[in-house]
Amino acid sequence: MTQFYDLLAPGLGVLTAFVLAVLVILVAVGSARKFWLLLLYVSWELFATIGLTVADLRLHGTVQAVTRDGRLYSILYWSNEIIVDSLRFILVSVLIYKVAGSPRFVRWLLTGLVLAMLVLPFVLFQPVFPLPGSLEASFDSFPSRPWFNSTSQLLNFGVAIMNVALWGALLGSKMRDRQILEVSVGLGLLAAGSALGLGLRHFHDKGDLTAVFNLFLNLTQLAAWVIWCDAFWPAARQRIRGPASPS
Repeated sequence: MTQFYDLLAPGLGVLTAFVLAVLVILVAVGSARKFWLLLLYVSWELFATIGLTVADLRLHGTVQAVTRDGRLYSILYWSNEIIVDSLRFILVSVLIYKVAGSPRFVRWLLTGLVLAMLVLPFVLFQPVFPLPGSLEASFDSFPSRPWFNSTSQLLNFGVAIMNVALWGALLGSKMRDRQILEVSVGLGLLAAGSALGLGLRHFHDKGDLTAVFNLFLNLTQLAAWVIWCDAFWPAARQRIRGPASPS
C-alpha cells in the first residue's frame, strides 16, 4: 500500500490542484466580496498544493525514509498544515460572526477564541527540538513532528466544535444562507477528516496504515472542495450570465 500511495500521491496532488483552481475561479467570480476570507484560504490551499506536489516530486517526501530531503519536505508539509488549520479556525469564526450578527460580546468572544487556539499549542504541547548532532540538527529551529501533529489535531478539533456552533447559529437565523450552509458542511468534513486522520496517523506513523490514513485525508479534502464548488457554482453562473432581462 505504501508503494502504491507513493505512486498515487503526485496524481492526487494534480487532481486536488485542478479542483481547487476551479473553486478559486467560482468564488472569485461569484462571491469574492462576501467570502473574501474563504477566497484567501482556498487560494493558499491551491498555492500550497502545487508547491507540495512539486516538492514531493523533487524530494520524494512521501517516501517513508529518514533523509535530509525527507526532513525538509516534512517541515514544508507541517508548516503549511498549521497555516491552513489556523485559516480554517479564523474562517469558521468569521462565518459565525456573519450569521450571529455583530454584538460586541460575540466579536470579543470570537477574537478571544482565535487567540486562545493560537497560543494553546505552546502551552499544552511542549515543542521538542532535534538533538544536536542528529540528522535534523540543520533544521533545529523547527519543533518535532509530534508537536505539529498534536497542534494540527487541536486546531481541527476546535474548527469542528466551532462548526457545530455555526450550525446552531444557522438554525436560529431567520435568513438561512444556502452558501454558508454548504460551506459549513464542507468545513465540517475538512475538520473532522483531518482530526480523525491525524489522530490515527499519530499512533501509526510508519507502514502501510500511514498510507491509508494519508489517502483518507486526501479524499476527504477532495470531497470538501467538491461540496464548495457546488455551493459557489450557481452564483458564478448567474454573475457570468448577468441579470435576467424582464419578460
